[in-house]
Amino acid sequence: MFAKIALLNIIKHAKRSVVVFVAVAIAVLVLSLIGGVVRGLTDTVLSSIIPTAGHLVISDAASKDAANPLDLKYLIPDADASLAALHDDRITVAESVMTFGALLVQPVPPDSKEEAKNLGMMGQGVKPDTKFLANIRAGITAGAFLPGGQGIVISNRAAKLLGVKMGGSVMVLTQDRGNNPWYQELPITGMFDSGSEQVDLTTFVVSQATARTLVDGEGMSREFRFLIKDQDTAPAVAASLRTQLDALGDAGKRLRVEPWEVTFSSLLTILQFLNILTFIIRGFFVIVAGAVITNSILMTVFERTREYGTLRAIGMKTRQLRAMILTEGLLLGALGALAGLVLGIPSVLLLSQYGLDVGNATESLGFASRIYPALAWFDVAFNFLFGALIAVFASLYASRVSSRLTVSEALTHL
Repeated sequence: MFAKIALLNIIKHAKRSVVVFVAVAIAVLVLSLIGGVVRGLTDTVLSSIIPTAGHLVISDAASKDAANPLDLKYLIPDADASLAALHDDRITVAESVMTFGALLVQPVPPDSKEEAKNLGMMGQGVKPDTKFLANIRAGITAGAFLPGGQGIVISNRAAKLLGVKMGGSVMVLTQDRGNNPWYQELPITGMFDSGSEQVDLTTFVVSQATARTLVDGEGMSREFRFLIKDQDTAPAVAASLRTQLDALGDAGKRLRVEPWEVTFSSLLTILQFLNILTFIIRGFFVIVAGAVITNSILMTVFERTREYGTLRAIGMKTRQLRAMILTEGLLLGALGALAGLVLGIPSVLLLSQYGLDVGNATESLGFASRIYPALAWFDVAFNFLFGALIAVFASLYASRVSSRLTVSEALTHL
């Protein structure tokens, strides 16, 4: 009965009902977009770092606090044999990677008066079929990713700065383990656009065999990278690998094992701070939206005080009046929240397909400038409950205020 009466009242007082309905719908829509963007930012960052750097990394312990972590004295000897000795059923991918610093130089004829352009970058020596560097592999725009393990893969931005093109070549100048300069001219077999300007201007890729030749590090690697079945088990897998390394003697004890939570602790701290900041912003928005919705419902109730007085005069009890107002608020809140979700869910899904360009906000962290909002059913449920319950609480307050008036005060209310 109360639902029928509440629905009739909503239709009868359409203007005020529309105000409350729209306020709830807008609040739920905005909360859906905020939640989707924040969750998408977190997912985008994590989906960028893990396929690129792995769930676990093993490297020389002394390099962590070194002035130059890329110093060749921190290379892991007998890398292939050491990596083969490590086993854990939770590991899905295990690879050794040779990271090194180099200067890329534009090849120019000896008799040319043109000054060769150069660019300091960091090389990644990997297997041609590597499962890492996902942002580079997926961003290939010309050629291929190390076809047959040959050549060098550089970004379009770097190629433009160096004045080289696909199918041409570039000189890679390094310093070997004996501190002797070494250079090798490599054909450009692939070009990419990772979506991050920082990555594009700092990273190039060669095969691990080429990288080892460039630094005179036969059989050596900079680090081991691992992917595991469940990223939450990274600390447990790290402990298992630590035990196995200790069993290898002094060579194993000089290595450190870091799960991704430790490797990217500073980045995760930033993400956590952003989540806390967003929670505070959402809290303020909830307060403001709640105040607007409460004020609208109060105005609706006050305008109908004489109507409520008439109902009480003909026999309606105070608790019945409260129940009627609460039911009306619940219907308006639920319908408004549903409308907000009808608008919010497709908006988040649409943005998840096309992405949202946030400019330098993520590029400064080394990730793509475009993030892809994500839909979480927890957020959907929370937003719906917020829209419905805030209207109920506002109606509860309004009903208490209205029911305090006597019948005569209600009938003479202006």
